[in-house]
Amino acid sequence: MPRFIRHIILAFLAATSLCANAFSQVVEFKLQQHEGWVGSPITMQVVAVNSTGEPQPPEIAASSDFASVVVSVPQRMDMYQNINGVASRRITTTWTVQMTPKHVGVATLPQIKMIADGRTYFSPPQTVPISATETGDMLAVSVKSNPVTLYAGQAANLILEIALRPYSNREHDVSLTERQMWELIDKSASSWGIFEPRMRELIQNNQRPSGREEIRDGARWCVYEITANTTAARSGPLDIGDVRIELRYPTGIAVNRDFFGSPELSISGIRKISISPGPSNVVVQALPELGKPTTFRGAVGQFAIQASAKPTKAAVGDPMTLTLSIQSLSDNKDELRSLQPPPLDSPALTQNFRMPSDPLAGTVDGSTKIFTQTLRALSADTKEIPPITFSYFDPSTSKYVTTTTNAIPISVSPAERISTAALDGVNATKKDAANTTLTEVDGGLFANAAPSEDLVSDQRLSVGWATGLVFAAPPIVAATLLLLRNRNRVAKNNVGMARARGAFKNAQRQLEGAHNAAAIAQIIQALIEARTMRPAGTVTRSDAANFAHEAGANAITLQSLDSLLALGERAAFAPQRGETAQALRAQAAKLIIDLDQLSWRRRTASILEEIQT
Repeated sequence: MPRFIRHIILAFLAATSLCANAFSQVVEFKLQQHEGWVGSPITMQVVAVNSTGEPQPPEIAASSDFASVVVSVPQRMDMYQNINGVASRRITTTWTVQMTPKHVGVATLPQIKMIADGRTYFSPPQTVPISATETGDMLAVSVKSNPVTLYAGQAANLILEIALRPYSNREHDVSLTERQMWELIDKSASSWGIFEPRMRELIQNNQRPSGREEIRDGARWCVYEITANTTAARSGPLDIGDVRIELRYPTGIAVNRDFFGSPELSISGIRKISISPGPSNVVVQALPELGKPTTFRGAVGQFAIQASAKPTKAAVGDPMTLTLSIQSLSDNKDELRSLQPPPLDSPALTQNFRMPSDPLAGTVDGSTKIFTQTLRALSADTKEIPPITFSYFDPSTSKYVTTTTNAIPISVSPAERISTAALDGVNATKKDAANTTLTEVDGGLFANAAPSEDLVSDQRLSVGWATGLVFAAPPIVAATLLLLRNRNRVAKNNVGMARARGAFKNAQRQLEGAHNAAAIAQIIQALIEARTMRPAGTVTRSDAANFAHEAGANAITLQSLDSLLALGERAAFAPQRGETAQALRAQAAKLIIDLDQLSWRRRTASILEEIQT
């Protein structure tokens, strides 16, 4: 083959290779949603793919319709693939841009400029419809009552109904479930009013209210009901307290890569929605005055009363216990909590019995409230405990009902009397008792023996501070030794804690023998793995930046960390380009000191990270 033909072939292959590399180096602009709301950010991801250098952060053109910002530090991902012996590598650097619309209408998104490997990229023109911040299309809250009509003093179940429209994304074929939508409610930021005790119980038990799906106006909704028991204290609109629901509604879905390069979906944007139920349509009616009996004591509901006494045979003045059992026949048994006892001041009862004047305190047992009172018969002619009258208002019929217990037959015997002869017998017994002989001494008290010096001396035992110190020293020393022993045993058994404590010194010692960028980067990654108590070799470059950011690192520290780890990655696959080991060690030594001063407590993972395909 002639030489010029070989040159032509080689030139063609070189040009083809350069073109392939050029086409593989791109910048992608991924818009996460295609509609927006005033005050809620629209999210766009700017992704630099296979950039050989350090890409510059994106620049956002000024716009009077949007307030735009680049969010935090970029996310970097390095993925390798080998399909049928053909190896490929994809290195991505992703920035998140948030553009918050200011006005209603159809707005053009601000143009985003990106420079990578000396080339300039611009986002394509895109228009998005912007709507006012209305919440009725995503969240609805209402309060209902069971029963619907309430009277003052009546117990009722209040139902807080929360309806959420599930988020769905057709592009990625994602639709959030009823459980995932409930997790998007910000429980701590919401106000629950009268439903707060029930919500606190659900949160403490790691539970959620049962949800159901409904079709409203052709759309699918998730509906949750939270129930609270209450008693209507007074007439007028029912006071439910401050009820306000805070919702973090998704606005977009982002596609990310996990540690193994597999795609995973996560929510990229959040629209905060706050809504309260409208004015309560539950109105409490006043009890009617017409037909109210004199024995009415505020009982509202449906009841049955029974009376019993024990013992039924007693002497005059002996105590007998009267028990009144009032059973609730309504569906809501909470009406028993405020139920008052029936009046016990009827003439038939007060003329024949003596009883305490203290108010009765009942006890609730299931669907029954029990009151007890002590009675003492005043005469042996008393043959029964008269019927007890109890009145209540029945809300189902809107009428007062008066019922009485059955009379309780009793047998009262006269009080026992002690005869004069019996008393004389007692006195005679006392007279026959042996008498104690006393000897009178002339002189009175002066005839007693005079007190000696031993009797008047102070016999109390005194303990000085030196003696107290001697007795207190052994327990103090023993407790100190036991505390030190336990502390040493815990530190010895906790390998992760010991590894974290020694991470700083180990990094400084290993840095002295590091001679290239790859070794220095490995030392930095090992330091972060130890401080976060993660297994060795599991922290990537992107993980290291995220952990340092969560630990409180500033922008300078994050930039130094990322540049050292980037040099380490390049050194593993390509020769080192001009960086001296001495300069890198100096930069790494300062970085190690800065990292050691951070707080490495891991934040709780957000529930938004649970959403996957």
